Amino acid sequence: MYETDYNNPDSRLNVKFYQKAVQNNFKTALEGRPIMEMADFILIEVPGNQTLTIDTYVSDSDKQRFPVQWARYQNEKVDGDIEGTLLNDWPVLSAATAAELKHFKFYTVEQIANASDAQLNTLGMAAGMAPFTLRDKAKAFLSSAKDTALVQQQADELSKRDEMIARMQAQIAELAAQANKPKAKAKEAKVEEETTEE
Repeated sequence: MYETDYNNPDSRLNVKFYQKAVQNNFKTALEGRPIMEMADFILIEVPGNQTLTIDTYVSDSDKQRFPVQWARYQNEKVDGDIEGTLLNDWPVLSAATAAELKHFKFYTVEQIANASDAQLNTLGMAAGMAPFTLRDKAKAFLSSAKDTALVQQQADELSKRDEMIARMQAQIAELAAQANKPKAKAKEAKVEEETTEE
């Protein structure tokens, strides 16, 4: 804590900036697999208060309010902006293997699929398989997910069309019922006339 911070009430708060993987729902639906993006978050805690914790996306006002913590976070942040399917979400790898690959700075399936031979050679047998086999599996996973996404999009479109057809059929049935009602009333009127004449 700096001497100038003693009069600042914010100096008494526990403030931590961190990164968290957040799912991009639009890209996930488009690709047919979970697409995560790293986002900056802030955690603010009041010492001694068990109930008040603020954990939310970082705003510009947070960066200005806590410049020292923000600068420290920026200096420690090494991952950069990561986008893609996180290794933890890839069923081929165990959590331990995914953590081991993070040590080699591989965070997503896309990074493995697009890795050069030289990058893969640094892995050795870290993933429990030959690194080139790992890359081939990553490429196959991405290709399969893309195909699945197309099928899912087509299924969604068919579902929407089926719903629209069902609504139209209901409207047609309703219109037909309304068209038949005047005829029924006319028949009832004729029956009443015949009964009154007798």
